Amino acid sequence: MHRHPIASIDELDLTLPGCVATLGVFDGLHLGHQTILDRVLAAARRRGLPSVCITFGVHPKAVLLGEAPGQIHSLEHRLELLEQAGLDHAIVVDFSKDFARLEPEAFVERLLVRQLGVRELVIGHDTAIGRHRRGDAQFLADAGQRFGFTTVAVGEVTVDGLPTSSTAVRRAIATGDLVSARRMLGRPVSLAGIVVNGDGRGASIGVPTANLAVEGEAFPPLGVYAVTVDGPGLHGAPAVMNYGLRPTFHQAADHAVFEVHVLDRDDLQLNGQPMVVALHSFLRREQRFDGPDQLVAQIRQDAQRARELLAPGAQA
Repeated sequence: MHRHPIASIDELDLTLPGCVATLGVFDGLHLGHQTILDRVLAAARRRGLPSVCITFGVHPKAVLLGEAPGQIHSLEHRLELLEQAGLDHAIVVDFSKDFARLEPEAFVERLLVRQLGVRELVIGHDTAIGRHRRGDAQFLADAGQRFGFTTVAVGEVTVDGLPTSSTAVRRAIATGDLVSARRMLGRPVSLAGIVVNGDGRGASIGVPTANLAVEGEAFPPLGVYAVTVDGPGLHGAPAVMNYGLRPTFHQAADHAVFEVHVLDRDDLQLNGQPMVVALHSFLRREQRFDGPDQLVAQIRQDAQRARELLAPGAQA
């Protein structure tokens, strides 16, 4: 997937003779978003045209209101998911007050029509673009008639009778409801980050861990989780993750850390490498032990439980 970061539509280095496009934040890439992308990809195949997603580096609410909901995924993680979906191009707008003042007519004519040659535009039912969000679904449908492209508005997607939304996914993750989050995402909740140097205490007690630096992602409650890991040399590898303050060794810790113990792999050299952790099950709350022996015994129990939950055919 080709990435095109821009601060204004005049900066775009991409000109297409035609495409099928969509636009939105796509935070979390939940089932509603996936339905839109499926329509984009199907239309692109049918028309023999490239697929394009116009998205935003920061949530527009952060610029317009001065605050925005916490992200489910960082921009990099979101772009990786869009690439995995099969899109050809992602235009990443550095949303600003100047961009917010752009009239929807200019957005359509200068970006969608003149540069991208859009033939079909697939949007969510609540999509709105341009100054004061005037460019709603009806505006885009009317613009399509004027400029010769088809506008398809995808209806709301529900799970268990409730609307699927980024807000609902964030709430489920924050409260530790991994089951509801997974139903809305169509996949396990995941965190992406970079492995950084730790204090080596895990290795010293026979349980080596990878410390994961995570930014711009929705965090679950503190605790121990059964997870799978993807990274260099790791593809769905079973693991146990502790997200917490490590009270056995750090009684006055001021921030929580992510520590991942990949099961049955003591040969890994992961520092500086990217890692994606998929959360399958909550195992227990973090607790303080009287010493390393008790901690190691509990970790062994956690590892065995994780193996059972992550085994093929198990209901995690």
